[in-house]
Amino acid sequence: MLEHGKRVTAWSCIGVIGVMSLLPGAEVAPVRTNMGGHGEHLLTYAVATLITAIAYPHQSRFKIAGCLILYAAVLEFLQRYSPGRLSSFEDLAFSAAGVILGLAIFHLIQQVRTRQASSSRSPTGL
Repeated sequence: MLEHGKRVTAWSCIGVIGVMSLLPGAEVAPVRTNMGGHGEHLLTYAVATLITAIAYPHQSRFKIAGCLILYAAVLEFLQRYSPGRLSSFEDLAFSAAGVILGLAIFHLIQQVRTRQASSSRSPTGL
């Protein structure tokens, strides 16, 4: 049941990114943060990638990264057709950097867990 919840959360994040990316600019303006568009791209994709990697821990990290970066690119392209929105290579670059950051955080979490598990199995606790 927990695995199902993780996957629902991951897909919900991905869906929200899609909706927020394609809404007309006037509808998105009230929910923007003070961190600016690039910061929002970086943080949003980092969190979504981390959640997705946690939900699918046995998937290739390259596959997760590739799919999310491709998704970001498609959304950036589609923004051309959304009123009041502009697509930008810079936004895509910050989204991709967020994906890489999310995977780096996931990797660090995995390393800490592995070290904790191996030290708890050690007879001396070292």
